[in-house]
Amino acid sequence: MRMLSWTGLLGDESRSTRLTVFFALLVASISMIFIQLGFISLGGNGEYGTYVMGLLAPITIGALLLGSVSAMMVGVISGAALFLHAQLQPLDIVERYLETPLTSIVLYGVCGLLLGILFAIALGNKPGDIRRKIYLAVPCLITSMFANILFLVVTLGHVVETESREGIIAVIGTGSTEAMIAFDFLLMFVCCLVADYWVGSYQRARVYVGLKTIFRFRLIASLVLGFLAASGAGFAVITVHESSQARNAILGELHYLENQFNRLYGSMESVLNQPELASLPADAQQKIVDDFDFEGILDGYDINDGTALIIVDGKVDYSYNSAYEVGDSIENIFGIPDSSILSELSKSDNVRMMLYRDEDKTIQLSYTGAVKLQNTEEEAYLTFAKPFSMVFANRSILMLFTSLITLLLLVIVYVVVDRILKVVVVDPINNANRSLEKITNGDLDQMVSEVGSNEFASLSIGINTTVDALKGWIDEANRRMERELATARAIQEGSLPRTFPAFPKCETVDLFATMDAAKEVGGDFYDYFEIDDTTVGFLIADVSGKGVPASLFMMSAKTEIQNHLSTGVEPAQAIARANAYLCAHNEAQMFVTVWAATLDCSTGKLCYVNAGHNFPLLRHGRNGSWEWLKKRCGLFLGTFEVARYKQETIFLEPGDELVLYTDGVNEAFSIDDEEFGNDRLERFLALHADLRPQEMVRGLRAEVAQWAEGAEQSDDVTILVVEYDVSDA
Repeated sequence: MRMLSWTGLLGDESRSTRLTVFFALLVASISMIFIQLGFISLGGNGEYGTYVMGLLAPITIGALLLGSVSAMMVGVISGAALFLHAQLQPLDIVERYLETPLTSIVLYGVCGLLLGILFAIALGNKPGDIRRKIYLAVPCLITSMFANILFLVVTLGHVVETESREGIIAVIGTGSTEAMIAFDFLLMFVCCLVADYWVGSYQRARVYVGLKTIFRFRLIASLVLGFLAASGAGFAVITVHESSQARNAILGELHYLENQFNRLYGSMESVLNQPELASLPADAQQKIVDDFDFEGILDGYDINDGTALIIVDGKVDYSYNSAYEVGDSIENIFGIPDSSILSELSKSDNVRMMLYRDEDKTIQLSYTGAVKLQNTEEEAYLTFAKPFSMVFANRSILMLFTSLITLLLLVIVYVVVDRILKVVVVDPINNANRSLEKITNGDLDQMVSEVGSNEFASLSIGINTTVDALKGWIDEANRRMERELATARAIQEGSLPRTFPAFPKCETVDLFATMDAAKEVGGDFYDYFEIDDTTVGFLIADVSGKGVPASLFMMSAKTEIQNHLSTGVEPAQAIARANAYLCAHNEAQMFVTVWAATLDCSTGKLCYVNAGHNFPLLRHGRNGSWEWLKKRCGLFLGTFEVARYKQETIFLEPGDELVLYTDGVNEAFSIDDEEFGNDRLERFLALHADLRPQEMVRGLRAEVAQWAEGAEQSDDVTILVVEYDVSDA
């Protein structure tokens, strides 16, 4: 049951696709029958090298693509069409006398079912490339052997049962069974390889293709099937026309010959009725009768006109075809032991298909008619036969001509339809898509203006209306976002301390800081606060990312660090606690670099932690040199809960100044995409070592802004400067 239910290589395709392939195979097979390719003879008229069962090609493709049941249906329908064709328009004696329901309907239906089962077995384990070809070949070989042996057995049985002389001749004419098996196998295997390659290519290319490509493929397939159907119909019409002409010509010749005989016989009767001859002895009168040339009525005919015979008492009396000798019996000529066939042919202007022998004894089908000669003592008939080779001599030329005309017309139809499709459908769609691409890329002023038809005009109006509405929504959303961002910026700026001097209780410490966000809100922040009467805390930090997410994470990080550092615990401990909280509440997977410190205003003791932040610079004295504080005390915050932090301690001397910054300073880019860098930072500080914190912050900010003039600000710029100077206390 699994093999019977196998649905072929297209089993996963849609129902419409499978039905399309099924009906295409039916059209192809029926067209093949009517253009004489359903059962193909290889050789000359009457003496054939062998035959090829052409119908096995679409049946094989159906079995491979659609499975057992569909292939069986294709075989049954095709076999029925072949049997009907053999009865109405047989190609030759083999098709005329050997195509029966068993050798057509049953044979091809069983072959389709057998092929489907064998393909299901062969392809069940999805063999590789080389093995796949072998596994496709085996079912073809088995089915070819089965079909030809069954055909031979059934036809022999039919011939023996009916004792048909025509059937015996037809069986002999089929030639070598081994050759038939070989040719049928080759035909089926080639069809398998082509169909398998096509399906494999189709399934490997499971991507969207252009409308024009899809239309062209379907148009070509439709035109090919239409060409086959038109060729089959044309072949049938030509055959009917030439058959009708041949029948009429045979009847006309017979009537002419009959009139000639009657005229000659009437002349003889009038001669014998003369008074002078009536008294003659019987032998003398017979001598006069014998002197009349009845055979002269066939003068002027030759083998190129067909074959005319005078048959008297069941034997050939006269023929100009050397294949029929005087004295040949009816049985030798027609395969029928009595003259009833002539009697049947002579009634009602009957013309029928019968065997015919050329002068070289080649046997083929012919259209044959007969008339009975009246007023004769013997049973005499005139017969006239035209072989199929003569009747349909012009059919191939006519078919070639009509096929070329049809092909030319179909090519013109293809070119015209393809051009119409391009102009009317494809080009407007491509133009609309190009406009939509611009709209998608942000050009909302782009308009779609395809108005070649009501449908495209409606589509253009719909798209333009949608874009106008979208522009309105975007403008409203932008205005709302601007209001919200302005509010967020105000909240963020309000969260950063801006009261200067920063530490009223610690007059020995001067601090100034600014933060300029790259967007409306940023991720950089700074903070400063008094811890007790003699200790202050300050920090600078940089959150990964920019915009609203960074600003939200910045608020959380700032609050946590300030809360822990302002309690008076050591900076390392405060940073560790803040890290633990941020790791536990960091669904966005962001992080923050921090440089945080506490400073004893009376002693200058500075305890700091650098958690992955930029190295600050320390100036020694009012006009002294600058030093990088290149101590790292732990990882950035928010990612690793197990991170450990240590703190560094130094003592500031009067006049020392500390410059803290984020990477928006040293990584600022010019319009030439050149980085500001640490070297320029050092040079600026060396040239302006005497600046106090506020002047230093504003000067450095102006230097960075001048460097990046014309380039978009790529990152938040935050600067914090602290100076320890007891002279002002």
